[in-house]
Amino acid sequence: MRLSYCLLIFIFIAGCNTNNENDGKDSVELKYKNITETRASVNFLPIKMYSEVMKSFETNDTFKVNLYETKQTFKYLIKINYKQLDAEDTLRIPNFGINPLIEIKKGDKRPSCIVGFFDEHKQFRESKMVSYEDSEIKIHVLKHYAVTTYQDTVK
Repeated sequence: MRLSYCLLIFIFIAGCNTNNENDGKDSVELKYKNITETRASVNFLPIKMYSEVMKSFETNDTFKVNLYETKQTFKYLIKINYKQLDAEDTLRIPNFGINPLIEIKKGDKRPSCIVGFFDEHKQFRESKMVSYEDSEIKIHVLKHYAVTTYQDTVK
């Protein structure tokens, strides 16, 4: 009987002495490829275009929204033209560790469009709405996005 108790104690002690694969880390490390903050070359042609023809009794006006690359990888220039009015704005995309993929979709009102981007799960994220109301080009921020990284300094 005494031998069985000693054997159980030995098995218990051996079972408690397992190697921890985390090595004391309380975080999950996600590995993304490193994307530079600046582009090596900038394409000066529009990389995305949206146009909508608005017919009226007098003229046919075209509502145009074009997106252009800038020197910064995650920043784009938005140029809008409608009824001899011009406007500019910027679109900033968070760094998800993937190359930015931007898109322009038709808005609910006429004329309008939604400018946004695709996240790392290929889901469209709307950022700004561009529209024409009350004889003015309007740009509304729909949502703000950010990516944060946390680093545990306690060892």
